Amino acid sequence: MKYFSKIIQKYNVLIKYLLVAILSFILDILLFNIFNHLWLNIILATILARVISATFNFLLNRNKVFKSSSKASIALVKYFSLVIMQMLVSAFTVDFLAKFISINPTFIKIPVEFILFICNYLIQKFLIFQK
Repeated sequence: MKYFSKIIQKYNVLIKYLLVAILSFILDILLFNIFNHLWLNIILATILARVISATFNFLLNRNKVFKSSSKASIALVKYFSLVIMQMLVSAFTVDFLAKFISINPTFIKIPVEFILFICNYLIQKFLIFQK
């Protein structure tokens, strides 16, 4: 019974993480589209959208998903270091691929972000929001 409870607990965190990630992703994509249409600049649109969606994501992940008791300021520095690295990888990958593939950058951004999502879960769980 104890083993079963641990399995449910692990999936519970993963499900919460996934829901927060989906909400953050939707916010990021919506803001990316708005900013990209306003300025027609993929890099700037990515940065602005990511800063807003990442702040939303950090607060929910720290307080609701991982329920971290680590010092908030340290977790924040680690988290935003990860966000900056992810943002740069995303922005430059999408920008690079958009120059060679004649489709809407949003459709390029989606699979790029999915790959980064998997990496982020592991980094956040084991390095940023440790209990």
